[in-house]
Amino acid sequence: MTLFVRSMISPAVAFALTLGALALPAKPAAALEKIPLSLAWTIGGSNGPLYIAMDRGYFAAEGLEIDAVPGDGSANVVNRLASGAYQIGFGDVPSVIKYDTLNPDKKVMVIYNQFPSDLSIVSLKGRGISTPQDLKGKTIGAPTGDTAYKMFAAFASANKISADDMKWEHMAITLREPMLIQGKVDAITANESTAYFALKGAGIPDSDMVFIRYPEHGINLVGSGMMVNESYAKEHPDTVRKIVKAFNHGWEDSFADPKASLDAALKRDPLLKPDIEMGRLKYAIKGMVGQPDAKKAGIGAYTDETLAASIDIIAASEKLTTKIAPKDMSDMSFLPPIAERHLPTATIN
Repeated sequence: MTLFVRSMISPAVAFALTLGALALPAKPAAALEKIPLSLAWTIGGSNGPLYIAMDRGYFAAEGLEIDAVPGDGSANVVNRLASGAYQIGFGDVPSVIKYDTLNPDKKVMVIYNQFPSDLSIVSLKGRGISTPQDLKGKTIGAPTGDTAYKMFAAFASANKISADDMKWEHMAITLREPMLIQGKVDAITANESTAYFALKGAGIPDSDMVFIRYPEHGINLVGSGMMVNESYAKEHPDTVRKIVKAFNHGWEDSFADPKASLDAALKRDPLLKPDIEMGRLKYAIKGMVGQPDAKKAGIGAYTDETLAASIDIIAASEKLTTKIAPKDMSDMSFLPPIAERHLPTATIN
């Protein structure tokens, strides 16, 4: 019957019907929800997992579009989120502990564990600095938004020195390592990974770098992670869950193919040095997967034991009159199932 009806339609009518079908408007694609996200600092190799997740459509598959905005220090991301200027970002977890203790009604919550703490005092050979006590009388460079600077009170207390024992020089974070190299300061506060690759990129040999590492001097804190404005998380839990899912997928891809992850970051800043940034990415991967929490509870997870130890350190060093519990500053309910948060099967060299 169908064949008979079709045979009765003239070629002209069939052509007209075809044109009419082609003229029908296509169903519009659903608009993606745009999410501004604060990076801790400028674009680098360690941002590869975020960008590969964007490029491979993992966020778009969740109906999201990420607008990643460079930051000016991981500690300052907490203020960005607390103010409502951003709802989600990557920042310093110890700063969250202090902020949430002092602001229980306007909290920032940590939702994904990235890197362990690598806070350090960094100097160069020949400056006469190799121990915490050597800092006395020296000029220390520190951007005010730098986490190692904000946590210096804890470091000083553990090592029986005082911030008053030295002269402080504050600068934009982009000038920190150059001022150290130029001799304008004797040492700087920094994350070891940031300072190491900045100095290496400037041609400083490893043998000339001096690191006084906080974890080796009594301050073994949690490091950085993804965090969210608590009120936003309560109002949009599904959106936050989708963001974490897509981001975690980006990490999984980065474990399997670090070069593809790095290429995604290089697309955003072609002036980056690939060898330096690959080193930075692999440093981040090794630190992330090497954490006891990752081995115990999967990539991205914090355990209450780890957070409680850092809360104790912050409460004591900052002389806080109250002490929060891990549940008051972290929420692991947004993580994908542990089966989707694998440790890499091969070692990243």
